[in-house]
Formats: sequence, C-alpha cells, structure tokens
Amino acid sequence: MKTIEKWADRVYAENDFGRSMATSIAGLIGLVVYLLSKDWVIAAFASIITFPVIRIFASSFNEKVERNKKRKAEKEELENLYNKLSLDEKNVIESFVKAGGSVLTWTQMNNQDVSSSGVESLIQREILWTSYTADGMRETFVLDSNVFDICNKNMGLTKNS
Repeated sequence: MKTIEKWADRVYAENDFGRSMATSIAGLIGLVVYLLSKDWVIAAFASIITFPVIRIFASSFNEKVERNKKRKAEKEELENLYNKLSLDEKNVIESFVKAGGSVLTWTQMNNQDVSSSGVESLIQREILWTSYTADGMRETFVLDSNVFDICNKNMGLTKNS
C-alpha cells in the first residue's frame, strides 16, 4: 500500500505539463482498453506504449503555448513602454522609422527635426545609444530594435502584425 501512496504522491506533485498529461491520458487509455478487453496485460501495454507519444505531443503543445504567451507579454510590455514615452521621445523614434532603420549617423541625426531633450531622454532610458558604423569610420545613434519595430507597426509602415 505504501508503494501506491508513494506513486500517487509523485504523480500529483508533478509539475511537468507533458508528463502530467501523458500520465492522465495513458491511464485513461489503459482503463478503456481494460474495460473493453478485460485483459490487464493488454491494458498495461497500451498505457506504457502510448505514454511517451502523448508526452512528446503534450510537451510540444505546452512549449508552443508558453512561447506565444511570452511573446505576447513582451509585446504588451513594449507597447506599454512606447505609450508612456513623451511626444518629443516619440518624435525621435519616428524619425528613425521614417529614415528606414534603427541606426542613424550623427549627420543624419543632426538633419532631423527632433529635440535634443528627447534624444537625451531616450539615451537615459537606454532605448537609444551611440555606436560606430561597421567600418568603424563614423559614430551613429542606435535605436533599440524592438522599440523601432513597435513604432514601425504603430505608424503603419509595415504589413506585419
């Protein structure tokens, strides 16, 4: 009896979604097979054989759901961040989108009609920073690519959702 109690404790303490679903469904399959065939050996084999297959599918499904949840949360967080930005900060970000990329040289940035306080504020928020071009010849302003994508979407310049 202690063996069954230990097994039950282990099954109910399980937090692996794939294993939990596989245990439940394989057990149900075993029960149905037993009720139809009245043979516990066949029922046990049916449960044992189906368990790993169900576990793979359940784990895969759960990972996909968790990834989508994580992406949605990150997207909501970025949109919330973007919505909290001041008008000057949004104008700076929009100047990058209108220019077509998340990197502008200092010359390009100086030609934009944006406030320096908006630029400095984005730098302090760590949304904008300085860097160098790939050849190392010119300094650039680099906008966080995720913020660029959100603004790009909000401005309706892309077809992606």
